[in-house]
Amino acid sequence: MAGLPLAALLCASAAYGATYDEGRLDPSWFGQDDISFVETDEIDYLWVRQGADLAGRSFHFVEWPESDFIGPKAAERDDEDRRLARQMRADMHNSFAEIWDGMIGDTSTSEGDIEVVGRIVDCSTGSRAAKVLVGLGAGAGSTVIDLKFTDKATGELLAAIHHRVVSGTSWSTTDSKFFKWVKKAGKELADQGFASAYAKGDRRTD
Repeated sequence: MAGLPLAALLCASAAYGATYDEGRLDPSWFGQDDISFVETDEIDYLWVRQGADLAGRSFHFVEWPESDFIGPKAAERDDEDRRLARQMRADMHNSFAEIWDGMIGDTSTSEGDIEVVGRIVDCSTGSRAAKVLVGLGAGAGSTVIDLKFTDKATGELLAAIHHRVVSGTSWSTTDSKFFKWVKKAGKELADQGFASAYAKGDRRTD
């Protein structure tokens, strides 16, 4: 993947109040007014603070708030979609802590110097019948999340992630596909480091 120079990324800030991903990504939730996102191999939208070094840090994954769907499909989500979001939300902090432990650093659900919290902004169970009968992406389920990393000592936002996982095969459920992505994203961040993954990414404007 061809990346932009780091200086170009840092100078190209997103206007405060702008949204991305058809309204599913609202930068104001991260509490930072100069976020310029990039796309990496495994993460749709990634931002990392200039000079932030997350290597060797400890990460405290806290419980996620109740899901509040946003974006163009929010009003169309039914009870099954919202039930799946509730089920996934309840265990997200545990799952991220378990899967990323030893990959990005020491992780815990009770302590750590970087607080990590997320939210589900959209969720769909999809249509199993459409997946089987039509194929080609029809009836795909999906989960869209935000994730932010905040330094407890300073209150500074260190990194932000927004990602959409699509489950488009008849044997794959939305949640199982999502947690496969968690492992892939964690490996990318572990192998490259947060700052390097960001510097190599392609800037997002949509």
